Amino acid sequence: MKASRSKIEKRYRSLLQKAVRRGNADLVLTTSSFLESLGSKDKNWYRSQTAIITFEECWPLGTELIFNKKFHSKVAALIQVTRATKARDATGLGYLAYAFSQGDDTVLTDTADDKAIKVVASAIRRPDDFWQWISWQKTSATEKILIDSASRFKNAGLPHDKAVIQAAAYLTATGHLPSITEGQAPDPKFPYWVVFDNHTVEGRRVLRDIARDLHIHQSQLEWTYFFFEGSLTNGEIFSKWWDGYCQWHFKKIDLAATEAHLLWDPAKVQVKDALAQESRQLKNELYRWKLANPEPIAALKRQVQLYIDHMDEIQRDQRDLF
Repeated sequence: MKASRSKIEKRYRSLLQKAVRRGNADLVLTTSSFLESLGSKDKNWYRSQTAIITFEECWPLGTELIFNKKFHSKVAALIQVTRATKARDATGLGYLAYAFSQGDDTVLTDTADDKAIKVVASAIRRPDDFWQWISWQKTSATEKILIDSASRFKNAGLPHDKAVIQAAAYLTATGHLPSITEGQAPDPKFPYWVVFDNHTVEGRRVLRDIARDLHIHQSQLEWTYFFFEGSLTNGEIFSKWWDGYCQWHFKKIDLAATEAHLLWDPAKVQVKDALAQESRQLKNELYRWKLANPEPIAALKRQVQLYIDHMDEIQRDQRDLF
C-alpha cells in the first residue's frame, strides 16, 4: 500500500464505525482483521474504541463488554453492537453536557431535563466525585455490570467520548436499561464514500470545496452529511437525548431541521462524485486484502461466533484480563 500508515488507519477506523452503525457484520469482521494485522498499537486502540463505539451506538450493551486477552473477544462485543438496533441516549446527553461544560448554555431548555445535562457536565469537571457518587447508587445486578464497564473505560478516548461514557453511567443509575432487539439486515452495497467525513483528510477537502462552490456554510454541509449519511443505522429505538442533541445542533448552525434535506440532496450528488475515486480505492484495497488473507478472516469469524455463543458461560470476573 502506498498510502501512509496514519492515512490508512484513519480511513479504516472511520470505516469500522460506519459499518457498525449500518449493521454490516461481515465488513466489521474484515476491517477488524485488517486492523489486527497492522500491529499491537492498533489492537490496543481497538479495545478502547470497542467500548467507545458500544456506549455511543448502543449504550445498554455496555453490559456485554466482557473481554479477555484475545483480540476476538473485543470483536465479539463490537459484532453484538453491529447486529443490534441502536440506542443513542448516552451520546445525545453526553454531547449536550460536554457543550454545556464548555460554556454553551443554549443546550438548556428550562425543563426538568436540564438537571441531567448539569449533572453530567459537572461529572466532566469533577470526574472523581461523579464516579464515587455513581458507586453509591442502588442498582440491579445488570445495571451494576454496565456501570462497572463504564467506570473501567472512564478514561477512554477524547473528552466528548468520556462524557458519553459518564452519561451512560448516569442514565443507568437514574433510570432503566431499554430492551435491545436485532437490527435490520444491512444493505449489501456498502457506500464506501461515507467513510470520508470531516475526520479524514479527503473528507475535509471535499466538504470545504463543495461548501465554497455551492455558497453554503461548511458547518451546515458537514452536519447534514453526518445526519443523513454518516450517522445512518440499521435501525434504532427512539432516543430522547439523541433527538434533543440533533435538534439543538440544527439550531446551532441556523438550519431548520425540516428543510435540511433541501441543502443536502443536491450537495450529496457532488460529495459522492467528488469522493468516487477515494471510495473505489478503499473498496478495492480492502477487497484485495480480503482475497489475500482468507484464513485469518475466517478464523476470526469462527472465534467471534464461538465467543458470543458461550458468553453466558464466561466468568465475568475475568473481564479485566487484557
